Amino acid sequence: MISPVNNNLTGLVFESHNDKIELESSLAKLSSGNKLIRTGDDTGAFSQASKLGAKNKRDLASLQNLQNLVSYSQSQDGVLEQVGKILHRMNEITVRALDVTASDGDRENYNKEFIELATQLDEMEGEDFNGKKLFGAGSFSDDKKEFIESLKNNWLKASEDLITQQYGWVPDTTDSWDLIVNENDTGGYSAFVRSATYANNTADVLEMQFDLPDFSAPHTQPISTADTTVAHEMVHLMQAQNSYFGDLIGDPLKDDTWIKEGLAEFIAGADNRVAGSLQSNSVQDLINKVGAGNSWGGTSDDYSAAFLAINFLHERITATNPSNFGPPAGIAPGSEGIKHLTTWMKEQHVSGAGSNNSGLNSYLTSFNILSTGGGSYSNNDDFLNDFTSASGGKAWVDNLIINNRFTNTDTGSVWGTDVAGSANRSGTDLSEQDSVPDATGSPQGNFVEEKEESSLAASIDGTGATYDLKSVNTVTISDTATYNLESIASARTTLTQLTSWMENLSSERANIGANTSRLEKEIQNLNGKIVTGEMAISRIQDTDIAKESTQFASNQVRMQASIAILAQAKDLNVGIRDLIRGIMIGQS
Repeated sequence: MISPVNNNLTGLVFESHNDKIELESSLAKLSSGNKLIRTGDDTGAFSQASKLGAKNKRDLASLQNLQNLVSYSQSQDGVLEQVGKILHRMNEITVRALDVTASDGDRENYNKEFIELATQLDEMEGEDFNGKKLFGAGSFSDDKKEFIESLKNNWLKASEDLITQQYGWVPDTTDSWDLIVNENDTGGYSAFVRSATYANNTADVLEMQFDLPDFSAPHTQPISTADTTVAHEMVHLMQAQNSYFGDLIGDPLKDDTWIKEGLAEFIAGADNRVAGSLQSNSVQDLINKVGAGNSWGGTSDDYSAAFLAINFLHERITATNPSNFGPPAGIAPGSEGIKHLTTWMKEQHVSGAGSNNSGLNSYLTSFNILSTGGGSYSNNDDFLNDFTSASGGKAWVDNLIINNRFTNTDTGSVWGTDVAGSANRSGTDLSEQDSVPDATGSPQGNFVEEKEESSLAASIDGTGATYDLKSVNTVTISDTATYNLESIASARTTLTQLTSWMENLSSERANIGANTSRLEKEIQNLNGKIVTGEMAISRIQDTDIAKESTQFASNQVRMQASIAILAQAKDLNVGIRDLIRGIMIGQS
């Protein structure tokens, strides 16, 4: 029996349809270059390629971030290169200022340029890159973090409490200042306070700085004795907020640094410093360091002399008959010694009495503070003359030496036990460890602390891994009162310090080099990851052109063959039907 061809037409049509789909798929793969056209082509490969592709895009973004950080580091280095040129010029004019044949006018001209260059250095510290500060940003060392935490949670409050108790001053919460901890040694001071003084001799505190290398770890209480340095600087800070800081004498022609530094030394005591000074100075030579109050040398001996002068003033106030005081509101009688002076200065400042009516000159005459020679002091000069006289300050210091004042364990702090005539003593010797009582909590002062700049944690690949860049600082000269070219002595001090600043600059540029080297290595590493990632993605989803071209040709032939068969089968079926119909008609 003849089987009709049209019984297989459905199968031929279905096969032709499949050939068309495969042909279209091959065409799509060849035109797109991607062999994963639909999720259903290979679900596992499609998922893997998607994840690898997303990571590759993140890596590309991280690569751009790293390139931006390289530009950031290059900007830092460009600024520090200019800082180096400025320091070289400062070295040059400082050496010229040391010329003994140069006149004071010549030195003054050199000093004008020096001060302008120092101002330029300060301005460079504020340079930024797309709004991001170039200097001071970056990760903090563990030591720096520990030091800042101790300042915030212990030392600043302990200093405020002690100074309020012993000097009667209170923190001005409206006066905001910066709290800065330098990871490199910035100069001859372990710490300092900088303030802005106005025409009326009031002041605003700008910053309190500490040089971390000058302090030994661990930076925690009660182990560290850094709190004594903090107390010293806090005296300067709170004095600027509670007095006419620009003129503590009431005579703008007199240098009041001996009062400022003497009070700062007295809060925690400086007996050990005095003992060291007496190794190389006679008593008379040491107390003469205060001079007439017209200059400040800044040496350890000068601090010793200022400490002794304030101690002597404390003793003279205490020795004065309390009836002389007729204490103003809130001020205790003379038995409180130096606190009577400091609290009075604060009250005068609060009342707006003016610096002429609020300085040491006015205090001495207002309360008839007694001289050792009889009678009362008429002014600052009169007091200093008594302090440096053989029968006054020298005899007083000699007596302290006889009584082992500077060799016992007591620091000679304002609340210690060994200041003669003091009625408010603690009754126990105070070592350096306990001269500033420990405290816990936040200070009242309105300070702005440095923030660790997390934006300088470089993202080194698309997984979120980071590398912390080294913090880079520039060189600034905040203390132009000490470092200047006004005299040969100042020029010598400045020249010595310039060497230290140049070393700091070299160290900071080395940090930039380390950062840049690390960034470039990370860029190379990330480029390698990106290339291998792209190759992996290519192996998973890219079309094999040769193979797919062969498949396309095969699918095309099969589809064309299917169409031809269908067309021929249609014509053949018609002929057979007609033939069969003819045979049947011829039968009887």
